[in-house]
Amino acid sequence: MDVVPLPPLRIEGNAIGAHTQGLEIADGHYWVTARQDDVVPRRALLLRYRDGDADWRVWNLTPEGGVLMDHPGGFQSDGKHLWIPFAESRRGGHSRVRAYSLNGWVAGQVPNPVVEFGVDDHIGALAVSRSADLLVGAAWDTDTVYVWDLKGALKQPLDGSALRRLGLGAGKATGGGLAVQDWKFADGILWANGLVPASSDAPQSRLVGLNASWHPPPQVRDLPKIAGVELGREAMAISGDWIHFLPEDLGRTNRLFRIRREALSL
Repeated sequence: MDVVPLPPLRIEGNAIGAHTQGLEIADGHYWVTARQDDVVPRRALLLRYRDGDADWRVWNLTPEGGVLMDHPGGFQSDGKHLWIPFAESRRGGHSRVRAYSLNGWVAGQVPNPVVEFGVDDHIGALAVSRSADLLVGAAWDTDTVYVWDLKGALKQPLDGSALRRLGLGAGKATGGGLAVQDWKFADGILWANGLVPASSDAPQSRLVGLNASWHPPPQVRDLPKIAGVELGREAMAISGDWIHFLPEDLGRTNRLFRIRREALSL
C-alpha cells in the first residue's frame, strides 16, 4: 500500500471543501469529480492534477437550467473522452450523462460536451468500454444498472434478482450487495468499487469483477481498511500496475491510496 500526497483544494487561492465522487487517471493527469458543499447552491466540479503541480485545476460543470444536478458521479475515460454523469443529490432524481473531449481543457473555460443524454434516475457511477460500445450506469444504492451504447440508446436495464446474482445492490429492492461508488472497465472486466452493508465479521469495502455478459458468479476482492478509512467509500481508478483509491473528501490536506493490482489478483 502506498500513500500519495495531493495538494490542498483551492479556488483562486481560497481553500474550499468538496465531497469526492469519482477518480480517473488519463492523459498524464489525475481527474476527480467532486461536489462542492460549502457554497449555495452546491456545485459539480471537475478537478485535474499532475504530479508536481502546486494546485488543482478546477472547472464548474454544473448543468444549467431546470433542476440542480450538483452530484457528479464516478466516471471513466474511453481514451478520447471523459464520460461523466451529473445527477440531483437524491434517490430517483434526474441525471445527464455527458462525454467531454480529453483535449482542450483551459482554465476558466468549460468545453461543450460531444455527447449528452438525460436519464430519469440518479446515476451515481458510470463506466465505459469503447471497444464494446458500452456505457454502464449505477443508480442510487445500485438498485438498478443501466446499459447504453455510446450514443445513449438504452440496451437493457438490470435490477432485482439479476443484480442479486451479481452481488450488486444495497437498497431494499436488492439488499445485501455492493453499493457501487465508482467502477471501471479494465482488461474486459468491469471492476466495481463500493461498500456492502456493515457486518461484524466481514469487510465492508469490496471490489466486484463482472464480465460483459453479466453471467455470475462475480469475482470478489475484499479491501482493507486503512487507518480507519474504508477504501471502497468513494473513488477508484485502475491504471497500469496500480489500483488507486480516493475515499476521503477533499480540503486543506489530501491523499490518495494505491495498491498493486497483483496484490488483489487483478
